[in-house]
Amino acid sequence: MARFIGPEALVLLATPHGVFSWDFTVSRDGVAIAEIDMAWFRERADIKIGGQTFSLHRQSAIKGSFALQSGDNILAQAQKISAFSRAFRIDTAGRKLTLKATSAWRRQFEVSENETLIGRIGPTGWAGRTSVIDLGNNLPVPVQVFLFWLVVVLWRRADDAAATAAATASS
Repeated sequence: MARFIGPEALVLLATPHGVFSWDFTVSRDGVAIAEIDMAWFRERADIKIGGQTFSLHRQSAIKGSFALQSGDNILAQAQKISAFSRAFRIDTAGRKLTLKATSAWRRQFEVSENETLIGRIGPTGWAGRTSVIDLGNNLPVPVQVFLFWLVVVLWRRADDAAATAAATASS
């Protein structure tokens, strides 16, 4: 994925812990700054950033809402725009962001604010899950990791659906 923001940007690299793992280490300039520990059975995760733990979780299955939480404080909330789209509306610190897939066929996502593109999240190659989080430096790292986690949730759903379809087709 090509760099979107200029050289002064805070570009993060998310690397899975293994070929089959959904856990990630997030680094900047080769230094690990966050760990994402995905839950096995539900759409939740814990992230550790600088000794602080944040919770990422689904708030409502019916509404498709998700939250980034630190203790009792909700730092960001995401609402799926529709059941049929790969897009979310995010509210964080009074800011309204949109996270959406760049196309139906790609795994790359764009983040915009007031319809202005502020960055992208996507894999570094066509086959792997190592990803670039290129959102500039005006969003806190926990929010950037939350946006990446939302992308991972959609990738994981697609992977699960493909595995189910393959299993059904072979039986």
